Amino acid sequence: MARVIVFHYTDRGKLPKLSEEELNEIKKKFYEELKNHPNVWFNGAFVDEDGRGICEWEAPNAEVVEEIVKRVIGEPPADGTVVVKRVL
Repeated sequence: MARVIVFHYTDRGKLPKLSEEELNEIKKKFYEELKNHPNVWFNGAFVDEDGRGICEWEAPNAEVVEEIVKRVIGEPPADGTVVVKRVL
């Protein structure tokens, strides 16, 4: 299993501010889609107050994560998706 990080740090890629209701709706859609991918875990989105940050996943590869995100929200704002490994 790979740890996959999706970056959101430029004006194009940062995440928009969403209401609690909008966040809950997106979360519901993600968890519904994840039922079709039992080997994928979404560990969360982590952002600063300007919407810059990361989304962290565990998945077989980055392409699976990109496909899940496209199915749920269409073409997502992102500044790159990479597989990382723990070094410390």
